[in-house]
Amino acid sequence: MSRGARKTESDQQQRAAAALGLAYAALECSSAVLRLLKSHPPEEIWAARGSAALHGLGLGKLPAEHFASIRRGQRSTEQLLEALAAFRAAGIGFVPFGDPRYPPQLTDLSHPPAGLFAKGDLERLDDLLLTPRVTIVGTRRATAYGVRAAREFAAAFASRGMAVISGMALGIDGRSHEAALEARGLTMAVLGCGVDIVYPPLHSELYGRIVGKGLVMSELPPGTGPSKWTFPNRNRLLAALGDALLVVEGGVTSGAMQTAEQAAQLGRPVFALPGSIYADGHRGCNLLIRDGATPAVDVEATVEEFLLQTRIERGERRPPQPEGGEGRYFQDPLTDLAAAGREAILEALDDRAHSVDALVMRTGMAARRLTAALAELELAGLVTRAGPGLYIRAP
Repeated sequence: MSRGARKTESDQQQRAAAALGLAYAALECSSAVLRLLKSHPPEEIWAARGSAALHGLGLGKLPAEHFASIRRGQRSTEQLLEALAAFRAAGIGFVPFGDPRYPPQLTDLSHPPAGLFAKGDLERLDDLLLTPRVTIVGTRRATAYGVRAAREFAAAFASRGMAVISGMALGIDGRSHEAALEARGLTMAVLGCGVDIVYPPLHSELYGRIVGKGLVMSELPPGTGPSKWTFPNRNRLLAALGDALLVVEGGVTSGAMQTAEQAAQLGRPVFALPGSIYADGHRGCNLLIRDGATPAVDVEATVEEFLLQTRIERGERRPPQPEGGEGRYFQDPLTDLAAAGREAILEALDDRAHSVDALVMRTGMAARRLTAALAELELAGLVTRAGPGLYIRAP
């Protein structure tokens, strides 16, 4: 190994150790220190041992004094490196802030996590970063209506090549993960505890399936148990990691509503499943719709609307195609347009409204790719919608 390569590896280890130290420290102090990550790398923050140095980085006086006192009792860099090695031996990966695999969407947060711990194949994180993602959340006390909707929406998104993100909680979260796995899609669970803890315990089997086929992640160090404060913090990650959020049942004060509020603040499109005005478990969703969330009233139309709204939000942030051709989960619709021909799609539409199913028959394209292509044509002003799931050529 060359001297330059050894230095690069050493720098990466130092950054990982510093980020791990910050992750441990964040368990004992406020999130103020994590805000410094917006302007300073983990190793610079970790190296600022005294309150004066921390204050110089932009931390307030009292938070700086608090963190400095915690920092004095923290593990040494050598001990942190040993901990990272122990995690790897236990099948737990760690992605520090600043690592190429660290999801850039998390930097949108006012206090991004110092790093992410992961159970499962870390290569799937690369897939997630290249794949459109929908976060699905909802109540733990799901009704039969909510369970059915969660499963149908998650399956539709997954079968179209989008990753489904949720919190692995009872109710809506768990059913969303299950449906995504059954559709052979990519799913990620973001926990409010360490990734080595199965919570809730009833989801032990589901946890194993997600680790085997997807990814389980947390900002909390292994061994950290769930508590009242860990779930609200977890919800901000759910809001940031999705390109859009779908809320399926939730009361006004539920965690799902907290996630929706944070998603809206981050500029993520919010979808909500409407429900009875007389049921407390539906009030949150109904209020979201009143305040501007897109009603999720039809599965296919919602997937199409997701593609449209997230394409607008993504702008030039389209995922690059991996070397060697197509992505593993999501195919950029521009590739389809080039292959099938823009004129072929427009000719299939002609001057009458057609459903996606009818267009599949007329063009021979896969429904997933056709829907994405239609969203691109709609953005280009060449196609308009004549109703839910119906398309017609623009005049």
